[in-house]
Amino acid sequence: MAPIGTAAAYAAVCAAAVFAAAGCGSAATSWVVHPDGRIGPLQIDVSTAADVRDFAGQPFKVEKVLSEAKKGAVGYELHYRCGRGCVTSYAISYATGRLVDFTTQSARFVSERGSHVGGSATRAAAAERRRTAGACGEGRAIYLRSDKHHTFVLGVFARRVSLITYLGPNTLSYEELC
Repeated sequence: MAPIGTAAAYAAVCAAAVFAAAGCGSAATSWVVHPDGRIGPLQIDVSTAADVRDFAGQPFKVEKVLSEAKKGAVGYELHYRCGRGCVTSYAISYATGRLVDFTTQSARFVSERGSHVGGSATRAAAAERRRTAGACGEGRAIYLRSDKHHTFVLGVFARRVSLITYLGPNTLSYEELC
């Protein structure tokens, strides 16, 4: 028979394993980013900063978004850590008070066809039925939606999907995606 201290430690490890296996940790969930601007429970040009905070919690940083064209701040970004060197950002426009842009380096967000950060760019392009195309500078991207009012892309770096970006009709990005 095991000593009492060992039995208690074993029970604690078993309880932790059951807790993790039950999906109680944050890694058990993924959220779909849709071409129409839905991002999990959020929606471009509909959701507010309060909605983002209800979904994502307290950001580690809030940063003003400046515009050269308007000579001042046009909104702010709520930044969330999603792992080491991983950030998810939600941009809120001062003009509308709504979520206007989204960027993530997190593999927990996926496209409707299952493409995610960290996945092979070749596989993502095949799944999305799109080609990898040029983006800013030497960058590459898989454009899932690109029209007058929406830009939804999978960024590609070193043959892997490196980020997911959605710029809505009221984007704060004066550069768009080059």
